[in-house]
Amino acid sequence: MEKSSEEVKKYGIWAVRSASSVGGAAQAWLKENGKPLQYDTYAEAADMAEYYNTECYSKNVNYYPEEMKLKSNMEMRLE
Repeated sequence: MEKSSEEVKKYGIWAVRSASSVGGAAQAWLKENGKPLQYDTYAEAADMAEYYNTECYSKNVNYYPEEMKLKSNMEMRLE
């Protein structure tokens, strides 16, 4: 049985930049080559978020694992 795109769960890393940053406050999916990074499990996303928070430390940016809601192949949104 094939899963529809609404049944597939993917997880990503939500990057949150603080207002004290030179560029100001912002939030977005962490991307590589212009595409949001996607993981099959929450644990994978959590491990990578922890890695970015410790190895790429900045007092102005924090990384959080979040579930991605895939509406279609072209549209992603956080609920």
